[in-house]
Amino acid sequence: MIELEGATFRYGGVEALTNVTLSMEQGAMAFLTGPSGAGKSTLMKLLYLSLTPTSGSVRLFGRDAAKLTRRERAHMRRRIGVVFQDFRLLDHLSVLENIALPLRIAGARPADYASDVTELAEWVGLGGRLNARPPELSGGEQQRIAIARAVIASPEIILADEPTGNVDPEIAARLMGLLLELNRLGKTVLVATHDLALVARLGAPTLRLEGGRLSQAGERAA
Repeated sequence: MIELEGATFRYGGVEALTNVTLSMEQGAMAFLTGPSGAGKSTLMKLLYLSLTPTSGSVRLFGRDAAKLTRRERAHMRRRIGVVFQDFRLLDHLSVLENIALPLRIAGARPADYASDVTELAEWVGLGGRLNARPPELSGGEQQRIAIARAVIASPEIILADEPTGNVDPEIAARLMGLLLELNRLGKTVLVATHDLALVARLGAPTLRLEGGRLSQAGERAA
């Protein structure tokens, strides 16, 4: 499902990731930890095809990402749900419209998905703000929209970059519960987080990035 082999990425002359090798089977779940600047967001960008490795390879769904056409890349992205650290919401759209955006882009009719979008918005605690727009909401509320939007189309891979960074512990637990439930349904889930207490409580396998090098938590990075 996800395979990186010796993946290295450089920003100019600075090496953000060094010889990263990673394999996640369908239905796996893992946490990605490490200090700020360790390369977590860069690794996530490789996995949702926003970046191409300087060297090494990234394979998703059995395909080499570097060999995809533009159309194939766009199609593959529809199979990946991403929770961005900076939310990337559209300020002129309501909560419901932002959550429904992946379905709308895929050509679904509002009548077919309205109830699902409303139910998911209520589940993440935004049932009373369905018609509000992002500028009217707190950072935590915007984070919840971003998570709901990432999972509304039931993607096969879910990549979450600090999904609980702006919410209180109760909402964080609820959101992680949603990701765990999706994982139980067979989705592959990778969560980048600084919240080590949350990681310890949930007990999923943990990867650690430090200085651009990846290791299992508790092992020394090579």
